[in-house]
Amino acid sequence: MVRALVGLFAKSPFKPLQVHMEKVMACVELVPDLIGALVEGQAERVAEIRREITRTEHEADLVKNQLRDNLPRTLFLPVSRADLLQLIHHQDDIADGAEDAAILCGMKQLTVPPELKEDVVKFAELCVQAARSAEGLVAKLDELLETGFAGPDSQMVMQLIDQIGQQEWEADKGAFTLLKAFFRSEDVGSCVDIVLWMKLCEALGDIANAAEQVANHLRVMLAR
Repeated sequence: MVRALVGLFAKSPFKPLQVHMEKVMACVELVPDLIGALVEGQAERVAEIRREITRTEHEADLVKNQLRDNLPRTLFLPVSRADLLQLIHHQDDIADGAEDAAILCGMKQLTVPPELKEDVVKFAELCVQAARSAEGLVAKLDELLETGFAGPDSQMVMQLIDQIGQQEWEADKGAFTLLKAFFRSEDVGSCVDIVLWMKLCEALGDIANAAEQVANHLRVMLAR
């Protein structure tokens, strides 16, 4: 695996990051199913998906660590080594948000007011969509490299960066609206449930926040 990663760096500084992002998204794409099982009260299914998220997050961590340990110091790169390491860090944060959400879902069977089930699912999807956009952004980096980070491809990437910022803002707004609805509901459960819902919304929001950090860091890299 290490030799393969070094070979990828020789082809492009972004290929290994794309491999890592694919591992990250294998974890994050499980979140909608996790939340769907949660709102339907399917405790066994929640536990099953939680274990799968934990496993795939660990796999992403292994790739992350191999990338950090084997990032060439002498190979000429069109971007700085520090920038690549920071980008790996932000990508890792996306998977961490998914794992945190999974752990919280597994702590106890949360009470979900029937009228809020659809809103909870939509909020989770908003957060995951931001991560999908970040994956699409990272996938375009090779095209940018070929054009010297200029031209129409660069403009398209900047538009995608702006789109991710909008998605993160919508996720923040969605979290605020959802929590207000929970506080108003008479069927939300105990105070412990309220605290867990707050933590869960925060963890899901962290997925979108980390996706925006990936976008913002690439914006800085392109501006240099």
